[in-house]
Amino acid sequence: MDEKLSKLKKQISEIENLKNVTKWGPEYQLWINKTKKLVKEVFGEDGLKLFEQQRTTTTSYIDESFNVRQYIKELGNRKKVLEGLLVEMEEYQPQSDTNNTSQQTNTLKELWRQEQALKENVFPTQKAQALQKSLLIYLEKLLPRDSIHGLRLKKLRVEKRFQTWWSNSNGYPTENPWGKIEPFLEILQQYEAEKTIKHRLETEGLFVESRSQGENQHLLVGLKDGSADKAHIVFGKTGEIRVEDNQQEPTQLLPRIEAILTLPSGKKIKTTREAIEEIPD
Repeated sequence: MDEKLSKLKKQISEIENLKNVTKWGPEYQLWINKTKKLVKEVFGEDGLKLFEQQRTTTTSYIDESFNVRQYIKELGNRKKVLEGLLVEMEEYQPQSDTNNTSQQTNTLKELWRQEQALKENVFPTQKAQALQKSLLIYLEKLLPRDSIHGLRLKKLRVEKRFQTWWSNSNGYPTENPWGKIEPFLEILQQYEAEKTIKHRLETEGLFVESRSQGENQHLLVGLKDGSADKAHIVFGKTGEIRVEDNQQEPTQLLPRIEAILTLPSGKKIKTTREAIEEIPD
């Protein structure tokens, strides 16, 4: 859909050039045919009907200047209709994937940042409940309703133990709030695991796990003894390497991080924070 909208915006931008060519000539005919197809695909029959209503129906056999004015008027009206349809779609279309990803980042980042506080039950009930609500809203948008994960979410949501929040006289939950949040996080992790390619290596008391998920690669390094502390490095689509705020700085577990780039010729380049060099064959 985004590709079609981009093409339609390009068609709109070409209207000014059509004012300087032969009225209703070949350039116009090519433009109108392509635009009609796009309008129908994006806005359906109703949108196409509105667009078609803007064509010129009155011309003159003797007054050429009148015909020119009619042609320019038609182009202007078609432009207004196209721009109006685009504005209407942008106002009512669902949130884009980019917004969805941003919501996920903010929701999960805050949950993992506050994980220990939730486990120790040092958050007032109202704040803990708000975190749960934020997660549930995200999951409702993310998980297909008829999928196994969507069905699991639906079942958990109706259970009274997750719906009911009781507070003590000081305003803190009488039950541990993490227990009302963790099961929903587990559903999310199960959903993401199906789309994740994992590789794991254990050596010298450490585990190194690589997870390829979408356009990102996640590298996790931690102790094999089950300690919760771990380094989490994310290699993004843009080429950046970032460290999650709630995790350790990688250099606390590893003295340094290296990346090896393989060129089309087969030559390998090693990079570190300190240097970049070729690896001898």
